[in-house]
This record gives sequence, C-alpha cells and structure tokens, in this order.
Amino acid sequence: MSLAFLAAAGSCSSDGGRNGATLADLNLLHGIFCPPESDHCRLPDRVDLFLQFVVERGCPDVITLQEVWPPAVELLEPRLADLCAAPYALVQGANRPGVDDETVLTRYPVLEVEQLVLYRGFRRALFIRIDHPIGPLDVFTTHLASGSDGAQQPCAEDCPAECVAAGAANVRECQAVQLAQFVERRHDVAWPALVSGDFNEPPGSFAYEQFVGRGWPDTYLAAGNPECDPATGVGCTSGRADEDLSELESPALNETRRIDFIFLVPPTAGSTCRPRLVPAGEGDRSGTRLFADVPNPFVESCGPLPAAICWPSDHVGTQVGFECG
Repeated sequence: MSLAFLAAAGSCSSDGGRNGATLADLNLLHGIFCPPESDHCRLPDRVDLFLQFVVERGCPDVITLQEVWPPAVELLEPRLADLCAAPYALVQGANRPGVDDETVLTRYPVLEVEQLVLYRGFRRALFIRIDHPIGPLDVFTTHLASGSDGAQQPCAEDCPAECVAAGAANVRECQAVQLAQFVERRHDVAWPALVSGDFNEPPGSFAYEQFVGRGWPDTYLAAGNPECDPATGVGCTSGRADEDLSELESPALNETRRIDFIFLVPPTAGSTCRPRLVPAGEGDRSGTRLFADVPNPFVESCGPLPAAICWPSDHVGTQVGFECG
C-alpha cells in the first residue's frame, strides 16, 4: 500500500484535538565509558535536558530510548508523572542486559509487551502495543550491534537460518533481518506501526534496506527533510564523542552520520487510519524532523561546568508526527 505523504493542515501536537500520533526516539548515551569523575558524562544534567526537549516538542505520545540503564531509570522515573499533562509510564523488557536497555515512555495504556533477543545474545528488540486513540499502535525499538560487540564479525557457523536465507554477511546485518521479520510476525493488526532506534548503519546499507525494502518509509526523508551532510552535521544523528565531555559540552554539532531512524509500517485493509506525515514547519513542535538537534536552547550559553550541558547525548534523535486521513 502506498502512503500519501501530505502536509497536514494543523499541528500534530499531543495536546489533543487531532487524530494522529507522535513519537520521538533517542539513544540517550549511558556514559559508562566516561571518566569516573564526570558522573557518566554528566548523566543527571543530560537527563534533565532530554526532558526539557520532551516538553518543548509537545510531549510526544511515545518516546523510545536506547542505552538506558538503572542510573538513568532512577533519574527518569520520578519525573514522568508530572512532566506533561498526561503521565508517562516507563516500559522495559523482562530480559535486560542492564547496560543498554531499550525503553519506551508512553502516555497511553500498554496492551502487550514482548522482547526478542537478537543474534549473539546481547542486543534486543522491544515491542509494545499501545491502546492509542487512533487504534492499537505497535511500536518496535532496538539498538543494533556496534563495533564494541562485534557488529562486523561474520555471521558464522551459528548464523540463524533466516539470516543465511536473507544474505546477511555479518552480525549487525543478521540482527536487522531478525528485527524486520519480528515486526512482520508480531504486527498482526491493521493499524500502522513504528519501528525506531539506533541501527548503527546509514541509508543504503543492507540493514537499512531490510526496512525500506519492505515498503516501510524512512519517515525523516519521506517528510522532505535533508539527508545528512557530514561537512556541516546538518541532518546527521551520530558522530559526537561519547567517552568524554569534550563534544557534549560544546555547542558545535559534531555529527557526521545518520544512523537513527523511525520507519513507518503502513496500515492494511481494515484500518481507519491512513497516515499522513506532518512535516516540520514553522511553529510546529511535533512534526517529522530531528529531535534534540540544537545545542541547549533553554539557557543563554552552555559548556563545561558550572555552565549547563549542551547536548543530552552523543546522538541527535528523530521524531515523527502523523495524522490519520
């Protein structure tokens, strides 16, 4: 089914009065490799800044996060009841590595939760079904392997059959195949679904094609946003130093790759929702664009202590807003 990616007439704000949904995604950066004296690269300050962005972007219906671990949960949970007009619930899978846990914040009731352990056992995908006003909304989120856990190692003798059949050559490619098939298997309702996360691969890669090749648009591009320009950092979501504060305390973008995505799985027959992406427009807080893509806008200046932190993470996140036509 083709999607009509049309500019919506009004704001897709979570303040009510619209028939659609909003989601933001961010790899929050756990900070475990940062110097001990840096408090995990100023994790409390970064969580505070992240939550300020949540409010500034209209309190998205759903927020998907990666690299969440217990210290971050302890900082997040006390803030979620009063952050926005409707409280957020924090959802995680039962089987967590405790360092890089996929996490969902949702303002609507959760109907189902399921977790998939991906090839090699450390990485996971989290699925939740939300009782959303538009209908049952399925959300999938993941963080595919990085170089630190063998992303480029060959899919060896234990390579799952589905990865061999799909032509996956390495660990990360296999995980992408598993995630895409998990979405196909688990998404058994007619309404649209969203697949988000840090995929550690750019557009055009084998992993990326597992999703767009199935007809699931990359919402950032589909809404008319510019592709990543490594020379300026505009449109990029990753590349900032993540083991010290040097670039988290600098207002410069310092991003060079786009590896964080939200894919939209189109509805099927029986759904009353035909999604139209809301593009980022002047005055529109919740359209389809990057998330936390400007240095701390809530202070006059940012930098090293005692100044405010400049960025909530080494990543720039992404967000999507759509209306049902």
